[in-house]
Amino acid sequence: MFPAIDKRVTAAEILSEIKDGSVIGIGGWGATRKPMALVRAIARSPVKDLTVLSMAGQDLDLLIGAKKVKKAIFPFAVYDEIPGMALYNFRRARQEATAEFMELSEYMVLSGLRAAGERLPFLPVRSGLGSDILTINPEIKVIEAPYTGEKLVAMPALHLDVAIIHANAADPSGYGQVLGPMNMDSAMVRAAKKVFLCADRIVSVDELGQHPHTVKVWRPFVTGVVEIPYSAHPSRSPPDYGVDMAHMREYTEHAADAQHFPAYLDKYVYGVETQEAYLEKVGGVARLIQLSRGGS
Repeated sequence: MFPAIDKRVTAAEILSEIKDGSVIGIGGWGATRKPMALVRAIARSPVKDLTVLSMAGQDLDLLIGAKKVKKAIFPFAVYDEIPGMALYNFRRARQEATAEFMELSEYMVLSGLRAAGERLPFLPVRSGLGSDILTINPEIKVIEAPYTGEKLVAMPALHLDVAIIHANAADPSGYGQVLGPMNMDSAMVRAAKKVFLCADRIVSVDELGQHPHTVKVWRPFVTGVVEIPYSAHPSRSPPDYGVDMAHMREYTEHAADAQHFPAYLDKYVYGVETQEAYLEKVGGVARLIQLSRGGS
């Protein structure tokens, strides 16, 4: 039996796989399990003109604010369960047409990723029929079913160059533990040419094997694994830590004014070279322990 390959990489090695014009998928959902440490690293990098597919929250908003996004593909853009907070960079870019936007239903996004994962040019779906989705996305075609003659949407494959997925824990060979729903992440993993796990902890495969039902990312699909503690902050990574509401409010206050947002980037993105430095900026270990205990 061949030994498992050690797939541990650095954040810099992951960034080297993201080029100008790359199509990237960012895992997670709204304010849940976003690989924000890598998102901030992308924002710090010189890469530009990205196409970003995301069940979007702060991740897409931050990258738009950092002027990294040429096109966004999304079914929604929200903070999920955080009331009274808007994604202001996203809103401005859409109102001012400073980026391209491909808004789809959740099922259309899932179907496009599944088509890519199955190496198909499209999948037929009913989602989108009778809605303005087809009006604002004229490149998506309506076809006639060859067996019944009914009209169906030919949802094109959504191919990803790179997918970055947050995991609670992973082993060095690429098995990923996710203590909660995978949502679209499973489809992203199969749709991407290269998949990188951003794990709060790297543990042994034996430790993961104690809870096999939580291992939801399989190593044959994974290109590399990086260990970055609290890497989803300020989003939640249940059950390990919750949303940092105070930081989200600070982010939103900065993002509300396009002239003020660079101050946030200077403090929390450009002004920190490591995750350790970032975590100190947001309150240090004591603050993170409070989030782990359900504080905000």
